[in-house]
Amino acid sequence: MRRARSATSSGPCRARSTTSECSRRSTSVAGGTMPTTTITIPFFATGPTPPTKANAEGPNTLRTRVSELVEKMGPPPWSRRVIADERNLVTLIANRPGGGNRPHWHADFDEWWVVMAGEFRWELTGGVVVEARKDDIVWVPRGTVHHIKTVGTENSLRLAVAMPPATHYFSPCEQCGYDDEGPREWNA
Repeated sequence: MRRARSATSSGPCRARSTTSECSRRSTSVAGGTMPTTTITIPFFATGPTPPTKANAEGPNTLRTRVSELVEKMGPPPWSRRVIADERNLVTLIANRPGGGNRPHWHADFDEWWVVMAGEFRWELTGGVVVEARKDDIVWVPRGTVHHIKTVGTENSLRLAVAMPPATHYFSPCEQCGYDDEGPREWNA
Protein backbone atom coordinates (compact mmCIF):
# COMPACT_ATOMS: atom_id res chain seq x y z
CA MET A 1 0.00 0.00 0.00
CA ARG A 2 1.35 3.43 -0.95
CA ARG A 3 1.57 6.19 1.63
CA ALA A 4 0.92 9.75 0.54
CA ARG A 5 3.41 12.45 1.40
CA SER A 6 2.83 16.11 2.10
CA ALA A 7 2.89 18.35 -0.96
CA THR A 8 2.49 21.75 0.59
CA SER A 9 4.83 24.09 2.35
CA SER A 10 2.20 25.53 4.66
CA GLY A 11 -0.68 24.07 6.60
CA PRO A 12 -1.26 20.62 8.01
CA CYS A 13 -1.46 17.58 5.73
CA ARG A 14 -3.16 14.31 6.55
CA ALA A 15 -1.54 11.32 4.83
CA ARG A 16 -3.79 8.62 3.42
CA SER A 17 -3.04 5.48 1.47
CA THR A 18 -3.55 7.07 -1.94
CA THR A 19 -4.44 10.71 -1.38
CA SER A 20 -3.29 13.65 0.64
CA GLU A 21 -5.41 16.66 1.54
CA CYS A 22 -3.30 19.69 2.30
CA SER A 23 -5.01 22.77 3.73
CA ARG A 24 -3.74 26.29 4.02
CA ARG A 25 -4.77 28.29 7.05
CA SER A 26 -7.07 31.25 6.49
CA THR A 27 -5.45 34.64 6.08
CA SER A 28 -6.72 37.76 7.81
CA VAL A 29 -7.14 40.71 5.47
CA ALA A 30 -8.82 44.08 5.73
CA GLY A 31 -12.53 43.47 5.98
CA GLY A 32 -12.40 39.81 7.03
CA THR A 33 -10.74 36.46 6.62
CA MET A 34 -9.94 34.77 3.32
CA PRO A 35 -11.21 31.19 2.91
CA THR A 36 -8.81 28.28 3.17
CA THR A 37 -7.69 26.30 0.15
CA THR A 38 -7.44 22.51 0.11
CA ILE A 39 -5.31 20.63 -2.41
CA THR A 40 -6.12 16.96 -2.92
CA ILE A 41 -3.36 15.00 -4.60
CA PRO A 42 -4.91 11.78 -5.95
CA PHE A 43 -1.75 9.67 -5.87
CA PHE A 44 2.01 9.86 -5.50
CA ALA A 45 4.37 8.02 -7.82
CA THR A 46 6.45 5.41 -6.02
CA GLY A 47 8.87 5.01 -8.89
CA PRO A 48 9.16 5.42 -12.66
CA THR A 49 5.72 5.16 -14.24
CA PRO A 50 4.67 5.42 -17.89
CA PRO A 51 2.30 8.33 -18.57
CA THR A 52 -1.41 7.65 -18.42
CA LYS A 53 -3.37 7.95 -21.62
CA ALA A 54 -3.93 11.65 -22.20
CA ASN A 55 -7.14 13.23 -23.39
CA ALA A 56 -6.69 13.89 -27.13
CA GLU A 57 -8.60 17.19 -26.91
CA GLY A 58 -6.88 18.39 -23.71
CA PRO A 59 -6.27 19.53 -21.20
CA ASN A 60 -3.28 17.42 -20.21
CA THR A 61 -2.11 16.12 -23.56
CA LEU A 62 1.52 15.01 -23.57
CA ARG A 63 2.29 17.62 -26.23
CA THR A 64 0.33 20.66 -27.35
CA ARG A 65 1.27 22.14 -30.70
CA VAL A 66 0.62 25.81 -30.07
CA SER A 67 0.44 26.73 -33.76
CA GLU A 68 -2.25 24.07 -34.37
CA LEU A 69 -4.24 25.17 -31.33
CA VAL A 70 -4.10 28.83 -32.41
CA GLU A 71 -5.34 27.87 -35.88
CA LYS A 72 -8.14 25.70 -34.45
CA MET A 73 -9.32 28.43 -32.03
CA GLY A 74 -9.47 31.12 -34.72
CA PRO A 75 -9.38 34.88 -34.24
CA PRO A 76 -9.10 36.26 -30.71
CA PRO A 77 -10.31 36.79 -28.11
CA TRP A 78 -10.22 33.25 -26.72
CA SER A 79 -8.61 31.14 -24.02
CA ARG A 80 -7.94 27.41 -23.84
CA ARG A 81 -6.88 25.38 -20.80
CA VAL A 82 -3.92 23.17 -21.75
CA ILE A 83 -2.96 21.72 -18.33
CA ALA A 84 -5.24 21.18 -15.34
CA ASP A 85 -4.31 19.14 -12.29
CA GLU A 86 -4.34 19.53 -8.53
CA ARG A 87 -1.42 22.00 -8.57
CA ASN A 88 -1.43 23.68 -11.99
CA LEU A 89 -3.80 25.53 -14.26
CA VAL A 90 -2.09 26.49 -17.51
CA THR A 91 -4.09 28.47 -20.04
CA LEU A 92 -3.25 29.80 -23.50
CA ILE A 93 -4.90 33.24 -23.92
CA ALA A 94 -5.23 35.25 -27.15
CA ASN A 95 -6.37 38.88 -27.37
CA ARG A 96 -6.79 41.56 -30.03
CA PRO A 97 -5.02 44.92 -29.72
CA GLY A 98 -6.63 46.79 -26.83
CA GLY A 99 -8.04 43.58 -25.32
CA GLY A 100 -7.24 42.30 -21.87
CA ASN A 101 -8.77 41.26 -18.59
CA ARG A 102 -10.52 42.75 -15.57
CA PRO A 103 -8.23 43.99 -12.77
CA HIS A 104 -7.97 41.29 -10.11
CA TRP A 105 -5.73 39.68 -7.50
CA HIS A 106 -5.20 36.24 -5.97
CA ALA A 107 -5.00 35.41 -2.26
CA ASP A 108 -3.19 32.09 -2.30
CA PHE A 109 -0.87 31.88 -5.30
CA ASP A 110 1.57 33.88 -7.40
CA GLU A 111 0.72 33.99 -11.10
CA TRP A 112 3.08 34.09 -14.05
CA TRP A 113 2.94 34.23 -17.83
CA VAL A 114 5.11 33.51 -20.86
CA VAL A 115 4.52 36.06 -23.63
CA MET A 116 4.38 34.14 -26.91
CA ALA A 117 3.27 36.89 -29.32
CA GLY A 118 2.45 40.58 -29.29
CA GLU A 119 3.05 43.16 -26.58
CA PHE A 120 1.41 43.64 -23.19
CA ARG A 121 1.14 46.11 -20.37
CA TRP A 122 0.60 44.81 -16.82
CA GLU A 123 -0.71 47.57 -14.54
CA LEU A 124 -0.05 46.58 -10.92
CA THR A 125 -0.87 47.75 -7.40
CA GLY A 126 1.18 50.77 -6.35
CA GLY A 127 1.50 52.32 -9.81
CA VAL A 128 3.93 49.69 -11.12
CA VAL A 129 3.72 49.09 -14.88
CA VAL A 130 5.41 46.12 -16.57
CA GLU A 131 5.76 46.15 -20.36
CA ALA A 132 6.44 42.78 -21.97
CA ARG A 133 6.81 41.29 -25.43
CA LYS A 134 7.45 37.91 -27.05
CA ASP A 135 9.84 35.66 -25.09
CA ASP A 136 9.40 37.61 -21.82
CA ILE A 137 8.23 36.00 -18.58
CA VAL A 138 6.15 38.11 -16.19
CA TRP A 139 5.58 37.16 -12.53
CA VAL A 140 3.06 38.82 -10.19
CA PRO A 141 3.04 37.96 -6.47
CA ARG A 142 -0.17 37.06 -4.64
CA GLY A 143 -2.15 40.03 -3.34
CA THR A 144 -1.07 42.29 -6.22
CA VAL A 145 -3.89 43.72 -8.34
CA HIS A 146 -3.01 43.17 -12.00
CA HIS A 147 -4.73 44.45 -15.13
CA ILE A 148 -3.34 43.02 -18.38
CA LYS A 149 -3.82 44.80 -21.70
CA THR A 150 -2.61 44.01 -25.23
CA VAL A 151 -0.80 47.06 -26.61
CA GLY A 152 0.50 47.72 -30.11
CA THR A 153 -1.08 46.64 -33.39
CA GLU A 154 -0.67 42.83 -33.27
CA ASN A 155 -2.79 40.14 -31.68
CA SER A 156 -1.26 38.77 -28.50
CA LEU A 157 -0.74 35.30 -27.09
CA ARG A 158 0.30 34.46 -23.53
CA LEU A 159 0.60 31.26 -21.52
CA ALA A 160 -0.82 31.85 -18.02
CA VAL A 161 0.26 29.63 -15.10
CA ALA A 162 -1.90 29.59 -11.96
CA MET A 163 -2.88 27.25 -9.12
CA PRO A 164 -6.36 25.73 -8.69
CA PRO A 165 -8.96 26.87 -7.96
CA ALA A 166 -7.44 30.15 -9.25
CA THR A 167 -9.90 32.36 -7.42
CA HIS A 168 -9.94 35.89 -8.86
CA TYR A 169 -10.85 38.77 -6.55
CA PHE A 170 -11.83 41.68 -8.78
CA SER A 171 -10.73 45.17 -7.84
CA PRO A 172 -10.53 48.55 -9.60
CA CYS A 173 -7.26 49.37 -11.42
CA GLU A 174 -5.34 52.18 -9.67
CA GLN A 175 -3.64 53.33 -12.89
CA CYS A 176 -6.53 53.54 -15.34
CA GLY A 177 -9.53 53.58 -12.99
CA TYR A 178 -11.08 50.53 -14.69
CA ASP A 179 -14.00 49.12 -12.71
CA ASP A 180 -17.28 47.47 -13.60
CA GLU A 181 -20.43 46.07 -12.06
CA GLY A 182 -19.44 42.44 -12.66
CA PRO A 183 -19.05 39.76 -9.99
CA ARG A 184 -16.31 40.35 -7.41
CA GLU A 185 -15.10 36.73 -7.25
CA TRP A 186 -14.58 34.05 -9.90
CA ASN A 187 -12.79 30.68 -10.13
CA ALA A 188 -10.90 30.03 -13.35
